[in-house]
Amino acid sequence: MGKISDRIGRRWRESVDKVKEYEITKEDKVIETEFIPSYIVDFEYREAQKLKQKLLERYRGKDIEDVLNGEVIRTKMGACYHLSYHDEVDLTKPDPEEIRRRILSDLKLIYGIREVTERRLKEEGYKTIEDLAEHPRFGNKAKEFLNIFNKYDICNIIDWIGQRCPKSHPLMLYASGLYDKEDFVFLDIETLGLFTRPIILFGIAHISEDRMLINQYLLRDISEETGALAATLSHFRENIALVTFNGRTFDIPYMRERVAYYRMRADIEKFNVDLLHFSRRAWKERLPNCRLTTLEKYLFGLKRRGDVPNTLVPEFYETYLITKNPGPLVPIIEHNKQDLITLANIFSRLWEEWL
Repeated sequence: MGKISDRIGRRWRESVDKVKEYEITKEDKVIETEFIPSYIVDFEYREAQKLKQKLLERYRGKDIEDVLNGEVIRTKMGACYHLSYHDEVDLTKPDPEEIRRRILSDLKLIYGIREVTERRLKEEGYKTIEDLAEHPRFGNKAKEFLNIFNKYDICNIIDWIGQRCPKSHPLMLYASGLYDKEDFVFLDIETLGLFTRPIILFGIAHISEDRMLINQYLLRDISEETGALAATLSHFRENIALVTFNGRTFDIPYMRERVAYYRMRADIEKFNVDLLHFSRRAWKERLPNCRLTTLEKYLFGLKRRGDVPNTLVPEFYETYLITKNPGPLVPIIEHNKQDLITLANIFSRLWEEWL
């Protein structure tokens, strides 16, 4: 594996070029893409270029160890650079009894019941799925669901709800609340472009009491991708729920592709609480768009400063590869860290919105 990584690294170092996967526009566009935005506003582009030059000047002659407070770690698949942080976070999670009430009061979870039938059944006194267990027609299915639900079989509960509801339905969010806070794993990756290009930074976080424990695995060179992948996957224990933003379309398929590329064995198929889709359902009609930075601005009053736009992360990282100046890495690290913190904040706000 080490020889494969070295060969890939050499190939990338030799082929780094100025091909851009974006266009510069005079006005901000309201089009939302599922992947890395394909455009950047002219003003943002110019500000980002100024930032890059300042960073190159500020950190000229410095090594990564001088700039980023981390350490080199080694896995069975190779080395990478590890950074860790603690950040206070108030992850609101509803009372389990409230989650139970919300789920069991939705009779539409039983096959054959839609809005009209549900309304009629409730008028007849069948207020919950527990009540429905005695119904002559729907009783057997109600008992089947209750058997799964009362065993606290989270995976099968989620599968059942997913067969009856869209992935962005509030019931799917309620079901995620069956997990303990410590079982949520927040994930965000930074890449060198669209699919088939390396992932250059993995951000992963856990909740412990009222603190978010953030781990970042950075590639000092493209050849370290296997080491960073292995370090990230070590957090994917059996009973976890991934919390992502567009992870269903981007982060998870991207990681799946890189794992397959290196012929690594890994189970990354976890329940994914994709906050992009929940956010669109909750706030699409009230906000200009549902990009992460837009949600930060309107929901939390946060305006990032000295940030690198998603679109320019590959360019900043390629500048680092060419110059060996760690300056352009600084805003990438901070950008990824803030994304993880914002994921936890959005998660909590969704609970407030729908409960």
